[in-house]
Amino acid sequence: MVSISKLKKFYLVEPLKSSSLGFHSFEETKKCESIVINEVEGKRQKKHRKKQCKDWRCIDYCFWMIGYMCTTWWLLSLLYGCLPAMLLGFEAPVSPGVRLSREGVTALHPVVLVPGIVTGGLELWEGRSCAEGLFRKRLWGDSFAQILKRPLCWLEHLSLHDETGLDPPGIRVRAVPGLVAADNFASGYLLWADLIENLARIGYEGKNLFMAAYDWRLSFQNTEIRDQALSRLKSHIELMFVTNGYKKVVVVPQSMGAIYFLHFLKWVETPPPMGGGSGPGWCDKYIKAIMNVSPAFLGDPRAVSNIFSTESSVGFVRTVASGILNFDYIGRQTLEHAMRVCRTWDSIISLMPKGGETIWGGLDWCLEDWNNYDQQEISWGSNSATFNLSYEAVWIDCDEMSRESIQKISKKRAYTARTVFDILNFVAPKMMKRAEAHFSHGIAENLEDPKYAHYRYWSNPLETKLPDAPDMEIYCLYGVGIPTERSHVHKFYPSEKDKSIPFQIDSSADGEEGSWLHNGVYFVDGDESVPIVSSGFMCAKGWHGRTRFNPSGTATYTIEYQLKQPGGLIDRRGLENGASSNIMGNAALIEDVLLVAAGATGVDIGGDRIFSDIMRMSERINLRL
Repeated sequence: MVSISKLKKFYLVEPLKSSSLGFHSFEETKKCESIVINEVEGKRQKKHRKKQCKDWRCIDYCFWMIGYMCTTWWLLSLLYGCLPAMLLGFEAPVSPGVRLSREGVTALHPVVLVPGIVTGGLELWEGRSCAEGLFRKRLWGDSFAQILKRPLCWLEHLSLHDETGLDPPGIRVRAVPGLVAADNFASGYLLWADLIENLARIGYEGKNLFMAAYDWRLSFQNTEIRDQALSRLKSHIELMFVTNGYKKVVVVPQSMGAIYFLHFLKWVETPPPMGGGSGPGWCDKYIKAIMNVSPAFLGDPRAVSNIFSTESSVGFVRTVASGILNFDYIGRQTLEHAMRVCRTWDSIISLMPKGGETIWGGLDWCLEDWNNYDQQEISWGSNSATFNLSYEAVWIDCDEMSRESIQKISKKRAYTARTVFDILNFVAPKMMKRAEAHFSHGIAENLEDPKYAHYRYWSNPLETKLPDAPDMEIYCLYGVGIPTERSHVHKFYPSEKDKSIPFQIDSSADGEEGSWLHNGVYFVDGDESVPIVSSGFMCAKGWHGRTRFNPSGTATYTIEYQLKQPGGLIDRRGLENGASSNIMGNAALIEDVLLVAAGATGVDIGGDRIFSDIMRMSERINLRL
């Protein structure tokens, strides 16, 4: 017993160190196994993470590279705009406003600015529950942050009613008022800020400078019906005339704003209830000059492709980044949503080509020197389209198209400025039905016909007369030398992911070296947005002298601005740029506007300045004047 108790005491008090015998206790063995398992698991996870890094490394590098490039470009632009020009190694260009102010040029005539399509800001006044917190916030013309936060809600609030072309129930989106409506739009897209700043240099301010903001989505007459925009514009012109020493107003419309103001010229003198009721002579009394910047008087061929396939100017995106456009980001195909929204905007119809084949050419001739193309594949019309159609369902406003309709469309492989309305009546019947009530695109045979007193003809310079204003001046100011979309080649594009837009620009269609055809688009001379025939014909010929479209002989001037390439990588100020998106920053254009606003006439600033073939092209147009 003694020995046993001693042995027990020995084990209890001084347990053996089992490690000294070469093996471990159960607890230590379990702990060691756990450590080994953890080490193995750690190595496996580390290996898995390395594999993941390898799988995503290319994408990560791409995004990091894009981020670095954007950041670097932003920093360079910031430095370029902030640092004194002397530190950049060249003499700072003196803005036209500063130079003219030094020469003694001062403000004289009040100035009214009229923005074009998509360039004016839109803000929310009433909306759905999804737009909570956006009261009087910009939905359009700012950072476009809402399209990322709530894309479907954003699109819903920018859409108009597909029957009336006015507000949908429960939604009110209105134009942002004042100069801030369109002074800046988005990065890289210069609008009115440069012109406003230069006008301020010679003495302009709020009392003699006004931005005639309007909801550019609406048809022109509907801006008056819903917002009384035309009445308010008339009142502002009359008020500025009185408060500025009875000086006539200089009006500067841009792009679609030119035909919007052309509509206003007829509206203001037409008796009520259709018009403003001011009677003949109002324009001659209150308006000194209308300086149209990049005017789309005879339309923009891109409008057809926008309605048909929601492409046109984004055609190059189809070529470079078709995968992005097909990405199902906002519930369905991105372009489908854009199409549904755009087809509620009646203003797009105002930009459809006007004058038919007389202006834009037919299947056997065109204004431009196109002599080497296969007529089986293209037409000379303003927006030709080539289709390879099969009898698949084609989405239209009613979500269905009959087999007979497909056959009727596919019989013609080329559509001109006259026949393209036939196909649009099939693919967008609701939009085209509204359009017939508000716009016309033909040529008047007899302007004395009473039917031309209706407002649907007022925005077409070929179906309306200028007002009786012999002392007024009209200018057409636009850039030249830039490839501009003239017509498009489309193809049938069946897709399970994108059934709503079965046609797209055929980006594989390319001409030979030196051809006008590139990536499915035919290009001509213009200002990047509008071909020169649309911007320049009316001033060069249609209104020049005393014609049936200009019975009082209002003086017209055609002034073109040649494109000059930027002098350096970060030269983005556009002082010599003729592109439509940047022409508002063109120094020569700004100087011309300032001089006329200060009292100069068209003769004083040098009269016509023409560098393109607009005069030769105008002579080829067989139009009775």
